[in-house]
Amino acid sequence: MHLFLIVVIFCPIFLWLLHRWNDRKVISLATKVPSYKLQMLLGFGPITTQKSIISESITGHQKLGRNMLMYMGPFPCYFTIDPVIIKDILNSKLCRDKSDLTYTGVINALGKGLITMKGSEWIPHRKLLNPPFKVSNQITFLPIFNQKVNGLFAAMDQCGYMENSRDILKFCREFTLNITFETMLGHNARAKNIDTKHIAKLVTHITEYISEITFKFFYFNPLVLNLAHRTIFRECRETIEYVKGEIDKILKSFSTGQHDAGYLENLYTAIHCLYESLENNETPREIIISGMIHLFSGAFETTSSSIYFTVLMLAMHPEVQSKLFSEICERFPENDDGNMEVTYEHLSQLPYLDMVLKETLRLFPVVPQIARQVSGGNVRLSNGVVLPEGLNVMLNIFLLHRDPQIWGPKANTFNPDNFLPCNVEQRHPYTYMPFSKGTRTCIGMRYAEMSLKVTMAKIIKRYKFSTTAKIEDFEWENHISLHLVNNPPLTVERR
Repeated sequence: MHLFLIVVIFCPIFLWLLHRWNDRKVISLATKVPSYKLQMLLGFGPITTQKSIISESITGHQKLGRNMLMYMGPFPCYFTIDPVIIKDILNSKLCRDKSDLTYTGVINALGKGLITMKGSEWIPHRKLLNPPFKVSNQITFLPIFNQKVNGLFAAMDQCGYMENSRDILKFCREFTLNITFETMLGHNARAKNIDTKHIAKLVTHITEYISEITFKFFYFNPLVLNLAHRTIFRECRETIEYVKGEIDKILKSFSTGQHDAGYLENLYTAIHCLYESLENNETPREIIISGMIHLFSGAFETTSSSIYFTVLMLAMHPEVQSKLFSEICERFPENDDGNMEVTYEHLSQLPYLDMVLKETLRLFPVVPQIARQVSGGNVRLSNGVVLPEGLNVMLNIFLLHRDPQIWGPKANTFNPDNFLPCNVEQRHPYTYMPFSKGTRTCIGMRYAEMSLKVTMAKIIKRYKFSTTAKIEDFEWENHISLHLVNNPPLTVERR
């Protein structure tokens, strides 16, 4: 009995002391970096959730400054919204690895891919995927972008005048899924009888599922995760496995040369590129399938969210919407209701549209926070701070893009003039990074920019949006991608 009591009392103490010993370099770092003293003493901090991480980061940076040291549960993290330090980290060879703390959940949900690979794996995989993402190849997707927006028009027009509707995000997701199937998988989803409407409805649940198993540490336990996959996350797993199955079918059709319904000729997409790697025995099949899921998810979520947030901002700012409409009509004077063909040459001739999209991505970065892990040695930053190997580094893009020291006292206000050339040249290049920067910048940046410009040019030519929502009333959640807790109603009318 006495032995049992000794074990019960001293075992937790021993484990805590061991935890403190492992964190000795972090404790030393806390003497040089602002931190919460109680957290540094206990070696433990608040367990963040997708609902709390943004608000807790805001509070932390307001109290401690641009650079700070905090614990997320038992895990120490260096947080920064300093563009100079962000540049140090994103260009360091010792910070190429994504953080296990943040991205283990993504791996458990989607498998390994470009988003989660360690630096040593990521470099050859990124080089492998570069060809389909070259601008010269992306231009071949422009007819698809134009065609699918016309299809979006047909779906929205069926609803007629939409007053205080919450369906806009649903339309954006269905539309973007169809684009993604064609530009990433080289197949027409409708011809393959794929129910994109059903998949689009499940997207919210899937992003919630990924964020749940990312932010709740008990899902790091394989037994708990497997049980959850069989029960509360069963439908999400089935949807992901269904998409993986479709990708596998496409790979098999390439090997037999017998393409199924919906195959699009004369396109070179990511799946074509990865199939070549499979044939050359350069990449295992399971990595190709999970890698395609990463590309598919990234393209889909980036485009659908950005379209929705742009429409929302234009609805809230009628003077900006009117100015943008005038620019589009000047470039496309025909009375075509948005059915014009937007070409690559047109994209550089719409400067105000470019400013509107950039300002939207400033306030609503698709991925609000990215994370790195120091590996291969300690990292010395330009401010003299040395980050020890193994430390998690959190770069909060959401707060960086709203920092009053950078964007002024109205940093939370939508203002496309922030991206006038005279204003851009005055800012540090790492103050704006919706697609990340440095050695691991987003491979799909040009893809996203082109698809967004085509879509918004055509949509604004055809529809007028309005709302009574105010940006100060928004509540945010980090579901790996940025979400609103409640999507405000929008009114849509034909011009």
